[in-house]
Amino acid sequence: MIKSASSQTIDICICTCNREAYLRQCLEALMQQSVAGRTQVTVVDNHSTDQTAAYVQSLASATSIIRYVYEPNPGLSQARNTGWKSSTSDWIFYLDDDCLPPNGIVTEALRLIDAMSGMDAFGGPIEPLFEDEPPAWLPEGFGQFSMTYDQVTPITSGYIRGGCMLIRRSVLDQLSGFNPSFGVEGRTLRYGEEIEFQYRMRKSGHAIAYAPGLKTGHYVRSAKISLRWVLRSEYARRRDKMKIEPVSLLTATFRLLRTIGGRILWTPIHLLGNLIRSPHLMRKAGYQILQPLAYSLGEWIGVIQSSK
Repeated sequence: MIKSASSQTIDICICTCNREAYLRQCLEALMQQSVAGRTQVTVVDNHSTDQTAAYVQSLASATSIIRYVYEPNPGLSQARNTGWKSSTSDWIFYLDDDCLPPNGIVTEALRLIDAMSGMDAFGGPIEPLFEDEPPAWLPEGFGQFSMTYDQVTPITSGYIRGGCMLIRRSVLDQLSGFNPSFGVEGRTLRYGEEIEFQYRMRKSGHAIAYAPGLKTGHYVRSAKISLRWVLRSEYARRRDKMKIEPVSLLTATFRLLRTIGGRILWTPIHLLGNLIRSPHLMRKAGYQILQPLAYSLGEWIGVIQSSK
């Protein structure tokens, strides 16, 4: 355990549901980086039915570094809100339970809150960690998030990702945290909670920064590597962003019709090209054909839903 003279504190909040194996790796990586008097790790158990509770409670009884909190109501937003409400730390550092945080991430988080007093939230790059060899059809950069900045930079557009997001606790308190109606719940795929919260942050005058040193690895679970899941994700991301920052319905309709026309034109080309190279690349052709359509359809539906 490292010692530090500064006073600002961080609670690393990990929300989890039935992912004990991933959670073990994440916690083991974090515990060796703990800084005495400045960091704590809170695990919010969102109604797990595996051995998560027993595992985390055993850690909590053995060390003050780990804290176990149970949240029976399903939903990532619910769990995240329970995390900051039960904490007394100055900052909440949200990490996904299937992250593998590298050495130095806690030190970097502490450096940011000490050095950048004008910022209210920081987010960093996320590097994908594949459990299996990614298939050839999967688009390059799948599961990755980064911005073009090579130093800590305030951002007035675009959004940091919730899988690696450091937020001033007073801001969460002021804005009442995340809106559960925008977040994932069970098998319902929604990606709007982080965007919607940052949108409210900016409207309230709070500053958000991208911090390239606040980087973590993140497992791309094999269950997510299917054409159906990737297209659902593409559709849901665009739909939910449009609920918060919509374009006009005319623009969304034009883009959707343009995309449909483009798919009609390019489908034979994608199919023929991939058949010639390899019959195993048909999924890649499927992605090339359907991904723009999923994106545009998500945009169109999101714009319609935003006007209700």
